[in-house]
Amino acid sequence: MSTRIHAALLKAARWMARPNLVVRVSLGFLIFLIFLGGSIQYTSRPGFCTTCHYMEPFYQSWVESSHSEVTCTACHFPPGLMGTVHGKLAGIEQVVSYMMSSYTRRKPWAEIDDASCLQSGCHETRTLRGKVIFKNVVFDHEGHLGELRRGKELRCTSCHSQVVQGEHILVTETACFLCHLKGSDESLPGELAAPEDAALGNCETCHDWESIPPEHLADFRFDHSMMVEQDLDCTKCHSQTVVGDGFVPLDNCYSCHFEADRLEKYDDSELLHRVHISENKIECTQCHLRIQHKIERITAESKLECETCHTSAHAEQLALFTGKAAHGLEGDPNPMLEAGLNCSSCHLFHDQLLGEAEVRRANPQSCEGCHGEGYDNLLRLWSETASTKLANLSREIGRVERSIAPLAPAKKAEAEAQVQEARYAAHLLEVGKSVHNMQFADQLIGRSFQKLNAALDIAGADYQIAGADVSTAVPSECANCHTGIEAIKTTFGDLTFSHQKHVVDRELTCKTCHSNTRQHGELTLTRQQCNTCHHNPERVADLDNCATCHETQAAFYAGTYLGRSSPDVMFDAEVECGDCHGSGKAIKRPAPSACVDCHDEEYEEMPSEWKADVATLMTDVRALLDAAPENVRSRPEFGQTQRLLQDIRKGGANGIHNYDLTLELLGEFRNALK
Repeated sequence: MSTRIHAALLKAARWMARPNLVVRVSLGFLIFLIFLGGSIQYTSRPGFCTTCHYMEPFYQSWVESSHSEVTCTACHFPPGLMGTVHGKLAGIEQVVSYMMSSYTRRKPWAEIDDASCLQSGCHETRTLRGKVIFKNVVFDHEGHLGELRRGKELRCTSCHSQVVQGEHILVTETACFLCHLKGSDESLPGELAAPEDAALGNCETCHDWESIPPEHLADFRFDHSMMVEQDLDCTKCHSQTVVGDGFVPLDNCYSCHFEADRLEKYDDSELLHRVHISENKIECTQCHLRIQHKIERITAESKLECETCHTSAHAEQLALFTGKAAHGLEGDPNPMLEAGLNCSSCHLFHDQLLGEAEVRRANPQSCEGCHGEGYDNLLRLWSETASTKLANLSREIGRVERSIAPLAPAKKAEAEAQVQEARYAAHLLEVGKSVHNMQFADQLIGRSFQKLNAALDIAGADYQIAGADVSTAVPSECANCHTGIEAIKTTFGDLTFSHQKHVVDRELTCKTCHSNTRQHGELTLTRQQCNTCHHNPERVADLDNCATCHETQAAFYAGTYLGRSSPDVMFDAEVECGDCHGSGKAIKRPAPSACVDCHDEEYEEMPSEWKADVATLMTDVRALLDAAPENVRSRPEFGQTQRLLQDIRKGGANGIHNYDLTLELLGEFRNALK
């Protein structure tokens, strides 16, 4: 046989030696085609892939996979002649890469078109319809390949891509968890904003017990039949089942990209997913950190999670803290949230609840740890003002409910819809505590009053809620912390100062009286600054204006001090403050001689005599106070007497504003002390 072959070859060589160029070229081309065809056939065998040693793991995983009867090129080459040509050219590129040792700088990469998977005889679209059970989870290919998922177009290789534990094109749950669970945690509000996206994180989206055959249910460690029958929420037993958040660190981009214009697209989620998933097969974990979905096993050392039973126990607090509540109620988040702080930043102090359970509480001292001494007063201020405002809102809700009760059904339903939002706001503030976001709490109260007034309009009521224009913000950045300052009254010298009248009614900014230049909140207000506004002839012409600041002097003059009814004779004669204290455009403390402007000359000495009488009695009372035994000092009357002496001296009046009442009170308190 070999002799015949040798003779044939010799004959062919002699024929080729003939001077016929066309014949020789044709024969050479034929031999090339035979060689090329043989090479293509040989290099298309899976075994050839192991010629490059780094392909050995991929080859072994294919051998052990369910596709071991399918050649590599059936999937890795797109269907059709052009697909084969393109695949071979890519193969040549890989061979060159192998020969040049550049493969050591990157792992082998394969692009598998959906057309390869869905070609005739493989996984045609019609064969992928219907639900299947994958690791006790109900799965449907049609919804994943035929519809957008979270706005992204998926490919077959979005899920069938990894080489894990010796398996080829194995579906691992990593891609599933990233799509279904990223942003489903309450700690990431807004990630699953659309209802269709929010459903992805719902347990029953995948764990559809009614669709799981009984034989598969038997594989579970626990029979869930009773849970299914009672329609229990999965989170009643399974809480904290998500580990990780699927974040994409910018550093991961540097693994493939270095161009500045590309890196600037980091925040363009739609573009990145289209390029990396729809147009190119980039594994999710190349960019995203892993998300694990599992049931944590409880050990003796484990701390039990309250949310196992108390599902969303702090939903109201979270809604206030983030500024996002139900019914479309949104406002500014707590500045602490924007600064990156979380619950444990303020809830520092451990406490015992119900004897055994340990809880972490916040108290006024929590503020001082970061802000310094004195900031504990803020929490007290917030708590006091929040309680007052909530009580007012609750009272008005009850009042409006009584007003709409007699309405006809249609009108009542319309009004009830307005009241319902106010009820929700009251519930949110009561359970969630306004101190978690005082500004948002004020906004909720203001909106609630508007809704209640709208309900009154529907009912045709003859009144509106007073104070519906509740302050939503002090006109200054100070309101970020000093919310509720409008409810505070303080003293300035011997005067009573109301923040409500200055900050809310007059809309004065905080820097009118305070400065941060040398010390935070330092009081820079002077008496002259007050007088510029208050001490003008138009204002002092009315006693009520003077009483705004000089409350004590006005109470003596009107005779209402300590609930008495003994007005001064000048008050009865309707003599205003400006009649004695005014002089043109100036406001002054009148001298005793000013009395003769209206009275006889003997009245000039009378003010001095009155002051002397009052001073004598005050000296007697002061002596009795100093000599009082301890049991007397603890009685309320002792403190009231001290306050009386202070008020008589206030403003330097010393009894002039109501001589008779002053002597009467001093005499009574002196006798009581004796």
